[in-house]
Amino acid sequence: MSIKLDPAILPALDILGMAQSGALLRAERETPPDGIPAFVTRSGWEELIAAHAAHHDAPHTVILPALEKAVARLLSHAAEGASRNGEMTPVITLQSDLFPSDPDLVLAFVRDSTHPVACALIGTTAQIGTALRGHEPSHDLPN
Repeated sequence: MSIKLDPAILPALDILGMAQSGALLRAERETPPDGIPAFVTRSGWEELIAAHAAHHDAPHTVILPALEKAVARLLSHAAEGASRNGEMTPVITLQSDLFPSDPDLVLAFVRDSTHPVACALIGTTAQIGTALRGHEPSHDLPN
């Protein structure tokens, strides 16, 4: 099942800058032809390694294939919900065991501020909040 996301209506973030700085990491090796790029926060990636691949010499070889499958299921679930409800919300909270630290998983649809590309951010509220705070403009964030 697929849906169309209009990047113009999504919140804009410096996805490219956050990825280049390492605050966000690709949650897939390649974006499917009908998909959107998906990212996980640095702290989310580190939590996955600590929970599932801490003793592997190359933890990405364990984490990335499993994360790709999880991302595909999450995006499919979001598309099914959007199709059923007739609308796509920019932020979806789901119950998930992906991150041991929090059963509430956030799937946020955003766009890159410099390119008209829709993206998905995946993580816990705390993980996404931490990543965003590190890349906000110089004004103070509300509490």
